Amino acid sequence: MIVNLLTDAPKPNLALMKISAYHKTLGDTVSLMVPDAKPDKTYGSWLFSQSYFTDRAGGPGVDPAIRLPSEIEAMRPDYSLYPKIDYSIGYTWRWCPRHCDFCVVPRQNNERVHRSIWDFHDTQFKKICLMNNNTFSDPQWLDTFGEIWEAGLTVHDENGYDLRLMDEGKAEALKRTKFDGSIHFAWDLMKDETHIVEGLKLSQKYKLKAMVYVLIGYNTTREEDLYRCQIIHDHGLDPYPMPFNRGNKSDRAFKRFICLRGYRKYKTIKEAWLNYKGMI
Repeated sequence: MIVNLLTDAPKPNLALMKISAYHKTLGDTVSLMVPDAKPDKTYGSWLFSQSYFTDRAGGPGVDPAIRLPSEIEAMRPDYSLYPKIDYSIGYTWRWCPRHCDFCVVPRQNNERVHRSIWDFHDTQFKKICLMNNNTFSDPQWLDTFGEIWEAGLTVHDENGYDLRLMDEGKAEALKRTKFDGSIHFAWDLMKDETHIVEGLKLSQKYKLKAMVYVLIGYNTTREEDLYRCQIIHDHGLDPYPMPFNRGNKSDRAFKRFICLRGYRKYKTIKEAWLNYKGMI
């Protein structure tokens, strides 16, 4: 059987990697991103919207609740599907306790099962990408870090860590871990300020190199966006605005302004924004 896999994901797609592994165990031939192919079966995994007809489709762009069959979910990823990848990829913990309205995670596979990195890690790689939705909500989070340290791996950080759950032990673990680039945190809602600031203080204490995603255009004003960015900057970390509505020109301009880091020349980010806003 000839199987074709399609996706709009710009990065390696874990679901398709597992589907590929499954079909190869059956002796099938698998191809990736050949829209005009004539396969016997086609799978699609869509982040935004389904672009081509497929026999089977899933992903946030179709229905976040659709899950892989258990026999496919259990497969180790087929890394040959993405020959340029230089890290292993998978979950040690899927669950997130937050249930944020703007997030698709609560509608996805949100099981509370701890898994070992060795369920998906391939020793050909010196890097590992954890797709965990909230690693620090895992009661066995330290076991995951212990396996990473023992294997001498560098973490390719995609989803980040919850500042609201930060404590001395977690900050120390992050400091001990080798990361490929910055650690990722997030400050989405103003109501979380107290816990976020405590986490920022620990990040500053342990001199963590981190970027903090700042959700904008959801339920905050521009004043609150500026305030959060200023607090993050004051604790030695870089804010990174994430527009809820990608088509909003004002939010796109604000994101561009922050990412240019020109505000570092001013006493406050607000002062820099007023100056920048006058030029656009």
